[in-house]
Amino acid sequence: MIRRYLNLVSLTKSQIIIFVLLNICGLIFFLLPHNIFWNMLDLEPFYNEAKVIENFNSIGPDGRSVYVLSALILDTLYPILYTSLILGAYIKLFKNFKTLLFLPITAFSFDILENLQITRLNLNFPNINETHVYLSSMTTSAKWIVITITIFVLSYGIIKKRLKY
Repeated sequence: MIRRYLNLVSLTKSQIIIFVLLNICGLIFFLLPHNIFWNMLDLEPFYNEAKVIENFNSIGPDGRSVYVLSALILDTLYPILYTSLILGAYIKLFKNFKTLLFLPITAFSFDILENLQITRLNLNFPNINETHVYLSSMTTSAKWIVITITIFVLSYGIIKKRLKY
């Protein structure tokens, strides 16, 4: 089953469809009301309790409600899409190095865990726990570190393939 999924997401047609869906999803994030996009903790590594309070106050109670829904729905779809896109590219670029697949899967795992933690912060606001803020921030930061490494490896594979031809 996993092999079929990897074969499917590595097809050029699938890659194009996933890319378009990923961009639509990103656009929806950008268009969320209450300035949610500009105050999303997901985009900010190494935040602290003061930053959480500032961002949550900036979007207000209605914004926090929308943020919870977007974190649980839209921001679950987004990592599924970017992970599928990157896995498909990795399959094409690194046929003999399947162990590299752990990079986008690790990023996906951190992203989902981050969504759950930010949702918890949101639902408990203003009674947030400093330890939970720290753990959430570290998960967000780890996600961005792994995504950066994943993109560097992807770029390396693309450059290597281009130089081969």
